[in-house]
Amino acid sequence: MTAFLASSTPKLSDSVQVQRFIIVGAGTVSVDYAILYLMTSQMHVNYLISTGVSFTLASTLNYLLSIRYVFESGKLSRVFEFSFFVTTTLVGLGINQVLMWLFVSVFGLYYLFAKTICFGIVTVWNFVSKKKLVFKN
Repeated sequence: MTAFLASSTPKLSDSVQVQRFIIVGAGTVSVDYAILYLMTSQMHVNYLISTGVSFTLASTLNYLLSIRYVFESGKLSRVFEFSFFVTTTLVGLGINQVLMWLFVSVFGLYYLFAKTICFGIVTVWNFVSKKKLVFKN
């Protein structure tokens, strides 16, 4: 695990960085949806609890993959970098939770469809906040 964290991505062009962000994001969103579906539909956990758990686990995986394949590390120490990552992720989680509640409880959308809408919105926040606030590039 230490070797995994120690290796960081060299400076990449913006287009390569976006491509890698999309690939990493596709993998972690798959994890997010799978956990959300299993917890909500199979384990009968409230959708707001399961979306919080799935979002948090997928975001942690996204961090590990992002420092390895997408973003150049080094703007901050690992402790501060991870702290900023968690902070920006918590903001993303807040956006996600409010939108999930709005789409499901207020507008009556199916929770997985609502999650798809939230995914699009929160992805923009995640990329911009990670690129500008957390990582070096």
